[in-house]
Amino acid sequence: MAIKHHKKEIVTEQTDNKGKSENNTGGESKIYRTIFYIAAAVFFVLAPVLSLNSGISGDEKSSYVHSSRVYDYFAKGDTAALNTQGDPLTQNLEYYGQSFDNFTYLFIKWFHIEHPYEFRHVCNALAGWCIAFVIALLLAKICGYRAALLGFLMLLLSPRFLGHSFNNPKDIPFALGYTLAIYQMILLVKELPKTSVKRLVYIALGIGLANSIRIGGLMLAAYLMLFCGVWYFFVNKENKWTEQQFWTKGLVLIAKLAAVSLGGFFVSIILWPYLQQSPFSHAKEALDLMEHYSVNLKQIFEGVNIWSTNAPWYYLPKYIFMTIPEAVILGLILFCCFIKKIVKKQGGIIAFIIVFSFAFPILYIIYKASNVYGGWRHVLFTYPFFVAAAALGWEHLYEYAKPKIRPLVPVLFGLLMLFPVVHIIRSHPHEYVYYNRLCGGIAANYGKYETDYYQHSTRAAAQWLDNYLIKNNLKPTQGKKIIIASNDHKAIEYYFRHDTAKSYEVSYIRYYERGNSDWDYAISINTYINAYQLQNGIWPPKGTIHTIDVGGKPIAAVIRRENKSDYAGYLLKSKLSDTALTNEERYEVLQQAIAAYNDAYRYDMHNETAILSLIELYANMQRVDSMLYFTNQLVNVCPNENFLNVATNVYGNVYQSSHDQNMLNQIFALHQRMIDENPYSAQYYYNLAVMYVQMGNLNKGKEIMEACMKKNKRTFEANYYDAVFLAQTGSRDEALTLLERTAKKFPQYSSECQNVIDQIMGIKR
Repeated sequence: MAIKHHKKEIVTEQTDNKGKSENNTGGESKIYRTIFYIAAAVFFVLAPVLSLNSGISGDEKSSYVHSSRVYDYFAKGDTAALNTQGDPLTQNLEYYGQSFDNFTYLFIKWFHIEHPYEFRHVCNALAGWCIAFVIALLLAKICGYRAALLGFLMLLLSPRFLGHSFNNPKDIPFALGYTLAIYQMILLVKELPKTSVKRLVYIALGIGLANSIRIGGLMLAAYLMLFCGVWYFFVNKENKWTEQQFWTKGLVLIAKLAAVSLGGFFVSIILWPYLQQSPFSHAKEALDLMEHYSVNLKQIFEGVNIWSTNAPWYYLPKYIFMTIPEAVILGLILFCCFIKKIVKKQGGIIAFIIVFSFAFPILYIIYKASNVYGGWRHVLFTYPFFVAAAALGWEHLYEYAKPKIRPLVPVLFGLLMLFPVVHIIRSHPHEYVYYNRLCGGIAANYGKYETDYYQHSTRAAAQWLDNYLIKNNLKPTQGKKIIIASNDHKAIEYYFRHDTAKSYEVSYIRYYERGNSDWDYAISINTYINAYQLQNGIWPPKGTIHTIDVGGKPIAAVIRRENKSDYAGYLLKSKLSDTALTNEERYEVLQQAIAAYNDAYRYDMHNETAILSLIELYANMQRVDSMLYFTNQLVNVCPNENFLNVATNVYGNVYQSSHDQNMLNQIFALHQRMIDENPYSAQYYYNLAVMYVQMGNLNKGKEIMEACMKKNKRTFEANYYDAVFLAQTGSRDEALTLLERTAKKFPQYSSECQNVIDQIMGIKR
């Protein structure tokens, strides 16, 4: 009976190209449809409820402020939303449509919602649910409700996707528009040559939604032309290239698709003030900005801190496959194994569209060497189609498995999905901090890759601190407010907004400059913390009274300041700039500052502020031994690029006066450590190579630059410094050729290349 039933499924799973039968459910039991809709209903309630515990993400604060300006633009004619240059919080946001933020702000304003971020999170979670529901509907249309159920569960139980669906106001709404548009494109292709008005309108709305978040949504217009073109030329049964009617109908179809794309574009600018001013020229500006995004952020990758513009080509694919559930990875492998059957059953063009939808954007980003950071959140929009392919893989494994083995397929699926489910339960609301078992989980990757890069844990840390202060009845003394400091201070201000007694003051600090400010408690997220310090337990710092943990590893710390000697030293050191001080007074202040910083150092030998300041102060006093001692401590405490540069300068100055070979060895060793710390920074290779050349070792210098190009040949920085090195070592023609090629490849840096070209030509003349 099982074999007959299997054959019946294959026979009945034929589609009518006229659109009469869109569901390939065959002999599939109706129970899957019931279970799917029950699961969808449960998650429709559960996802928004879970989102209420999520923190304010890194993008939300700026997006919320800009959405208020967009509201004022339409309500009051205020033009602040048209130009954000000079505002560090909202800079460049005029180039984003951010319709999600603008739409939610309308509700917040009109209905006087007192908890705006929580309301936004509910809306965000519903957008995430909609993405999963749309992908499930797609799978139901092409394969049946069993596959729909698998896809729905894999997507919403993927910790990274679920976590971002709570509070990511850019990538999740953009993914919804992307998914909706491609879903409707697949239905259009299944219906061709028929083109219903309803389908075309849905596609225009999908394009409009995606583009109203990011201008990159315009790629969907190109997708539409491509998918329909592939159908028209390679699937179309009326494909008679020699007949005029074939080309006439093709032109009519192109006109319809162009109208849909144009309609989607104008839908996208309904709440976008900047593009309303000059739709096409400003759209081009936004596109240019997206392609050459100038923000350069530090992040941890492969155990070192790198700049986002120097990320290796495999940054995205590696991050993706380290952080998606094992069930999705196995499903993708199964998809590849069953690809011939999938093509035969669902149609080659359907398989092509699904694969293209997740593969092309990532391959294009790799090809363009685009600036990426924050894991793979910028390509979250591709993930629903990863999951769709994985669901098809699992479905075909079940369908073609032998009857005796078939019951084991859902068991295997359930066991694999158990890993992310357990993580979600244990880690909520920080489930997006996730690494799968294949790469060793969070414990194996802590300090080697980013964890809370979106600063979700600020909320949990702030709530704990609030309860701690209340429980211990800690109140201001002598009229002085309790100062709470953080680099995520805007979020802290929101969480302490109920402080009607004005007992607390929130201030901004950079973690590595925390000793230069007055504060009583600090909340530190491990974003931007040096990888070495995370790996060696130097962070969280001394004074930490509570941590927010995921997988047994801290992602946020609440710090109580037990010693303010570093701040006292900072105030004393600031006095040294007073020109009115006599030499005796200056010496006295200098001694007091050193005493204060030494006290801070004795309290915490990992206090970077105290160590840096002692190096500076001992240098002023020409106490070389003390200066070198603290320089060595600095390198051991935090070997980040800035601190290593300080150490290099110290050793360099000492070498200039002493010509001590040990100092020279230290300098070379530090330059190599800087390369080890950030192997994607071409400037460090260049600096070390020049040093070898100056010491008479040209071959070693060339060897270092060759290593640089091997590691970073796709980046502008590597090509630029290699060209400068070639010019300085006599290979001017080769340098000119490289610079001309680099200027063409990286047009945004053409002026830098031209400056060096002019210098070389001047030397040659």
